[in-house]
Amino acid sequence: MRTMRIEDVMTPTVVVVPEDAPFKEVVRTMHEHRVSGVPVLDRDKKLVGIVTEADLLAVEEEQADPKRRRSFLEWFLVPTRAVEYGRRVEDLRAEDIMTRGVVTVSPDMPVPEAAKLMLDAAVKRLPVVDEDRSVLGIVSRSDLLMPYLRPDEEIEREIREDVLVGTMWLEPDAVGIGVDTGVVTLSGRVERKSVREVLVELVRRVVGVVGVEDDLTFEWDDREARPTPPRSAPRWGENWVRREA
Repeated sequence: MRTMRIEDVMTPTVVVVPEDAPFKEVVRTMHEHRVSGVPVLDRDKKLVGIVTEADLLAVEEEQADPKRRRSFLEWFLVPTRAVEYGRRVEDLRAEDIMTRGVVTVSPDMPVPEAAKLMLDAAVKRLPVVDEDRSVLGIVSRSDLLMPYLRPDEEIEREIREDVLVGTMWLEPDAVGIGVDTGVVTLSGRVERKSVREVLVELVRRVVGVVGVEDDLTFEWDDREARPTPPRSAPRWGENWVRREA
């Protein structure tokens, strides 16, 4: 059983721009590839920032007439309106408008951790980089939701084959398993309480599981068993000589 990682769900082909790319080139790149954000690379092809729609709209906020604001694509696609941006826009480069504090992930990060990171950072995408900050891919919110789209039959098969048999060394039909839209119901009887606890936890970790209904019972509670205290060794000369009756 293997936890799904970023390398399993990321998009490996990433649209990027160099840090000296002109403003219009950045807009054109995003429009042509239908992306809402592009990583920015330096001369060594290392990640130094990211340009998003929010960064482009911030430029529009500064340049456009407050009474006649339009989306950045409208300004770009209609050449006569592009002049209204003025000379300053012509001089802007990706490095001038990019967000520098980029939140990134490694390819071996578990998907749940990356999802939490994305929520905490309030971002829509996470560049995937190696130790040298070379871009290996990118993940979006929809990518991180992919594991939860697994068919129920596939989830049940993994629990039965990888968890019950492969990890717990139980018979494949030792426990009843039902899966409905990612919610797993476990039923039946196992020998020990500790087995039930471990089994439930392993099932929770299966990719695509959104909840576990634990209807398992157990024969005895080994958690409450107390070890028998060791017998103290006799002192030298004590009880070593058998007494005559």
